[in-house]
Amino acid sequence: MGIFFQTLRTVIGSTVVDFLYTPIWWYSRGLWKQLKGVAGSFVARQDALAIDVWLKNLFVPMYGQYDIVGRLISFFMRLAQIVGRAIALIIWAAFLLLWIIGWLLIPAAAAYLLDAQIMNFI
Repeated sequence: MGIFFQTLRTVIGSTVVDFLYTPIWWYSRGLWKQLKGVAGSFVARQDALAIDVWLKNLFVPMYGQYDIVGRLISFFMRLAQIVGRAIALIIWAAFLLLWIIGWLLIPAAAAYLLDAQIMNFI
């Protein structure tokens, strides 16, 4: 019977410690992990969209057409690509920002909803 109570005490103690440590982890290590993931996601999206490559080749004519019409068409097509890709990157950055804001608000929302339930019960 002694091993049972010792194990029960260890499990309950560990659960209480984990419960109390969760908010500290959420706003320290957990937040840092999320920020690193968001930064990595932004860099990966930026690499996938390759806006820097499009900017580097903005004045290079496409398909080797060096006449004025070929240069104008190439310039405006690449400019449209740059603008469209920049808009896509801005939208992605907005989603990532919403993700971080959501991460920060989840514990507060959970505490508020738990408090509301307790107050309705009383």
